[in-house]
Amino acid sequence: MSNDQWHDVVESREAQRRKKRQAVIETGVRLFNENGFEKTSLDDLAKSLGITKRTIYYYVQCKDEILAEALRQSIQALERIAWTVENDTCSAVDTIEVIIDAYARWIATDLGACLVLTRENMLTDEVRVELRATKQQLDRLIRKAVTEGIEAGEIRETCDPRLTSAAIFGALNWVPYWNRGSTPTPASDISDQFKRSFIQGLRR
Repeated sequence: MSNDQWHDVVESREAQRRKKRQAVIETGVRLFNENGFEKTSLDDLAKSLGITKRTIYYYVQCKDEILAEALRQSIQALERIAWTVENDTCSAVDTIEVIIDAYARWIATDLGACLVLTRENMLTDEVRVELRATKQQLDRLIRKAVTEGIEAGEIRETCDPRLTSAAIFGALNWVPYWNRGSTPTPASDISDQFKRSFIQGLRR
C-alpha cells in the first residue's frame, strides 16, 4: 500500500484499519531493509507515510511489533510454499521449479528480504524455532525431489540432494543483498534466471 492509498475508502472501519496497519508494517519493513532496524525510527515511518507519529500508535506500539508481524507474515508465506508443493503431484523437476519460482518471488519482496536481512539474535525464540522448522521442510522437499528425480531418470545421478538444496537456497537467500537500490531486478526475471540455471544443471 503506497502513501497515495492511505486515504482509500474501504468497505468497513475494521477493514480500513487492517489495510492501514498493513501499510504501516510494509512501509516499516521497507525502511528497515534500506536503513537498518536500529537506524529507523517511528518518526521516519510517519514521514514516509505522510501521517503523524501519533497516528502510528493507533496501529502499532513500537518498531519491535512491526518486525515481529513482518517475520510472522514471512514465515506464513514460506509455509504456503511448502503446503502447495506437498499437495501437488508434479514431477521431480517441476517440483524443484515450483519451489524456486515461489521462493524467488517471495525473497524479492520487502517482507521476504526482511526475514533474510534480520540478524538471528534479533529473532524471538518462537520465531527462530518456526523459521528453522519451515526452512527444514523446504530443504526436505528439494532433497526428496532430487532423489526421486534421479530414480526416475529425470535428474543427473551426479547431483547430490543435500548439496543441491544448499546451492538453491544459498543463491536465493543472497538476492536481498544484491537486489537493492532504485532499480531492482523484477522478481519474475530473478525467478526465470534461477529456474533456467538450476534446472538446466540438474536435468539429465
